[in-house]
Amino acid sequence: MKHAVFILAGALLAGCDGLDGQTLPDGVTAADVALFRTAVADAGCRITADAQAAPVKAQTGFSADKLRSITQYLRLNGETDVGAIGFKLTSGPCANA
Repeated sequence: MKHAVFILAGALLAGCDGLDGQTLPDGVTAADVALFRTAVADAGCRITADAQAAPVKAQTGFSADKLRSITQYLRLNGETDVGAIGFKLTSGPCANA
């Protein structure tokens, strides 16, 4: 569960109302976000347990802080299903998943 908590933490932050066109967080590049999207897509577009979170962390090599920043960024951009249990990406390769 430890890995899932890191990935889910950013998506669960209180007071996060999605706004289009958010600026990338400090230390996060567009390439980082693209790599994260690919890793989440490879994991099935939904992260609800360690079994799904660990490969995302391993594939990206990102720290827990960077993963939180990216999930929060995607949440603010409206690229996640906020009603889903865990984290569900709804953009990029997961747009129709």
